[in-house]
Amino acid sequence: MAKRGETYNSEPFGTPRKQSNGSLIGTLFFIILLAVTMSLLVALVIAYLTPVVSPSVFGSLTIVGIFAPILYIGVAICLLLWIVMGRWKIAGVVALFLVPGLFRVSDFYNIDYMRQVEQKPSRNSFSIMSYNVRGFRNDGSLRAMDNHVDYFADRDISDIVCFQEYALDIPLVERMDSLFNARQTKLYKRDAVESGEVVLRTYSRFPIIASGSISGEGRGTSLWVDVVVSKNDTIRVFNNHLHSMNISSEDSSDIEQGKILGDSDRMQSIVDRIATHSSIRAEYVDTLRTVIDNSPYRNVICGDFNDTPMSYVYRELKRGHIDAFEQSGSGYGYTFRPMHGTLRIDYILHSKELETEDYFVDEENELSDHLPITARIKILPKEGK
Repeated sequence: MAKRGETYNSEPFGTPRKQSNGSLIGTLFFIILLAVTMSLLVALVIAYLTPVVSPSVFGSLTIVGIFAPILYIGVAICLLLWIVMGRWKIAGVVALFLVPGLFRVSDFYNIDYMRQVEQKPSRNSFSIMSYNVRGFRNDGSLRAMDNHVDYFADRDISDIVCFQEYALDIPLVERMDSLFNARQTKLYKRDAVESGEVVLRTYSRFPIIASGSISGEGRGTSLWVDVVVSKNDTIRVFNNHLHSMNISSEDSSDIEQGKILGDSDRMQSIVDRIATHSSIRAEYVDTLRTVIDNSPYRNVICGDFNDTPMSYVYRELKRGHIDAFEQSGSGYGYTFRPMHGTLRIDYILHSKELETEDYFVDEENELSDHLPITARIKILPKEGK
């Protein structure tokens, strides 16, 4: 029997509760955030794999590695949202995916707490610059030889300078030789030729006792020189220009502005090109790596790799070496001006028996699409001495 004041509803299970608008919006937000998080996690895992899997196997997925920093930040934002929502189990799972990336943060962003004041260079050290000059053309594809000469005339010139996309067939290019000669007591230089044209040039104020070039027949070009930096120390310097991404300035501009998002055919074309040329660079690096492994001296490997730190190419060339940016760089360290300055594709790597004292990216230089990078490297005592 019903108690006094108690009423029954004719519905078998009572009147269903109406879901409030707030609850509905919350559920919808949960579903959307979960979908976004899962998508970003899948992409981040792929980015983690790109350095260890050859592009010939990974195919079009290698492009994901280019966006690794953006993906990492995106997952970190999702983690914060799950924490705010109090979804601790989901937040814990998401956090686990971020842990491997903690060991790669210094590939892209570096904070130098120790360098409060500029330190004097060690006596047993040398400076080296790597710079892709884009054939001495400016952003408008016009020759800008005078501007490049003026740039070097206004600053100290490194002991060793490695140029990529050097061009001998342009007016006034001899002014660069004249400037370098005027600054050094004696100047040494070597060139690498591809298809009848000089594509790499290495200047040194130290004697060059041997040199050679590696032609990848369109896959890349490398120039190595053995430089006597002191009486008891010879260093082998590899100057490299690896196969281009084949992304035009128009492509870069449209990617920056998001214009290709609505053009699936063009987007697929860019993805296919990046994947194809990643495979080409990977094949060449396998050959280059053999030469590096057979070097009788401590190495410095620099140049335009046309690949990010989350790539098979970078991983293979860095193996057994130290990235100067990681050791002494600061900030984001991008080296490629297009794409909103998000890509670091130019490097100075060196043997573990050497030490980076200083690293600098000249972000104010707008003469080429690449930024010049400079490092001061200290020669450590050889083991057993």
